Amino acid sequence: MVQCAAYRYRAPIRRGTWCWWLCCWLGCVLCLWWGPSRVSGTGERCSGLEAIDLTHATVVSDDGVIEHEGIRYAPSQYFRDESGVRRGCVCRVRQCIYVCCMTTADQCAVSEFQVNITDPAGAGNHTEDLMADDLRYYLLYSLPPCHDGHMLSLFWDEFLLHSGGQLAYGTSLFGYENFCLQAPDENGQVNAGFCETIDINVAHRWYSIGLLVSIPFLVVTFVVYALLPEMQNVPGKSLMCYVAALTATYILLALMRWGVYDLLSPTCYITGYMVYFTLLAGFFWLNVMSFDIYWTFGGTRGRTTERRKFLFYCLYAWGTPVLILSLVLLFDHTELIGKALRPQIGDSRCYLKEDKLVEFLYMYLPLLVLVGVNVFFFGVTARRIYQMEQATATALSSESRRHAKYEKDRYRFSLYVRLFTIMGVTWTVEIISWLLGKPSVASSSWLVYALDVCNCFAGIAIFFLFVWKQKVKTLLLQRFTKRRATGRKGHQAYATSTISTTQSTEAKHDPNTTITLTDMTHAN
Repeated sequence: MVQCAAYRYRAPIRRGTWCWWLCCWLGCVLCLWWGPSRVSGTGERCSGLEAIDLTHATVVSDDGVIEHEGIRYAPSQYFRDESGVRRGCVCRVRQCIYVCCMTTADQCAVSEFQVNITDPAGAGNHTEDLMADDLRYYLLYSLPPCHDGHMLSLFWDEFLLHSGGQLAYGTSLFGYENFCLQAPDENGQVNAGFCETIDINVAHRWYSIGLLVSIPFLVVTFVVYALLPEMQNVPGKSLMCYVAALTATYILLALMRWGVYDLLSPTCYITGYMVYFTLLAGFFWLNVMSFDIYWTFGGTRGRTTERRKFLFYCLYAWGTPVLILSLVLLFDHTELIGKALRPQIGDSRCYLKEDKLVEFLYMYLPLLVLVGVNVFFFGVTARRIYQMEQATATALSSESRRHAKYEKDRYRFSLYVRLFTIMGVTWTVEIISWLLGKPSVASSSWLVYALDVCNCFAGIAIFFLFVWKQKVKTLLLQRFTKRRATGRKGHQAYATSTISTTQSTEAKHDPNTTITLTDMTHAN
């Protein structure tokens, strides 16, 4: 009985001990799970430059709030990465602003910006200095994460920076992850770059598709003229060079608009210079064709051969763009001129810097000069044709050969006028639209889209002007028909030659044949 009582007495104590140990174990688990989580952060992770190191941050409250460089972070604003380092999402605490840094932070770090800031709730528009040590803002020295190699530039007077960190351009607002501020220029003015919207990207894609559709027609035009020797006179060779330059320009522009090249990559730089060269070369060859038709109707005849004249044309139409490109390279990579006047190809985009003066000096000024000269050549030529038709109509009718040459040159002039209308007038209107200024992002410009359509269909128009003609079709038919006929004649000639050779060999070995030939010889 005593033993039984003792057993019953110790049993409750044993169950209580296990309960006590179970409570202790659960408490430790809760402490290990709950305690560190309150100081390691429960927020969603951020990446890149927005996640800063908070290893040396201090805990300032029991609810997990920590402080780093005077800024406090709630548990939802920091986290621990895979390696266990505590990192804070600084853009959830301070207003982040990306600085358009092209290299490293040490090489392009700017500690102060003076920008136009608008405060809709209070002070309105005013100029304010953004300091790197201002606790309201945090400067990220990098291109924004939205960029895919293409960003559009805004001048300092074209945008406003909201006090909440948004960039206002026209009626559009861009968050901090969609724009960046550029380093102040020589005048202390701060420009900005922003990422293209989805609508703009779609427009670029369609523009690229339009260019790619036009390219096969240009290639066919070049191949047809290369196959026909009859078309390889000076005007034909000039057209081939023009088409080659235009094809290269379209291919490079299509790839550029499609977003193939990464900004600041070597390919971006090289492509920018190549587009600049091929674009100039195309306009110089258009100028050559204008001069050639002007020279044809000018009445001046020198002793220069066709081959030598075409050589001079090549030196002018290829050499002048090479010279201009060499100057651009020299200005871009030396200190000969101020930074404000440098082309800066490949710095903010894969082409010339988006600056009115720079674009005018290096692109639109040469094009204006060439278009103006072409207008002069065509105007003088048209006047001469009119005078010749009025003065020598009777004489031309009596001289059929001269009349045929005149009609041929006159027809070529009409083709060049149509070609100039397609290319020259299109670019003239584009120059006018450039002078008027670019439209707002929020609004679409019908003029810009119309010009893009004209440029896209230029290759198709050239094909129908210079290839889709009865004369060219006849020459192609004759060439391929003659080649097949020549092949058949060659085969027949080879067979006949083989038979003749065989018969001659048999005759040499037949004595009767020799006697017969001798008798026939002496028969006369």
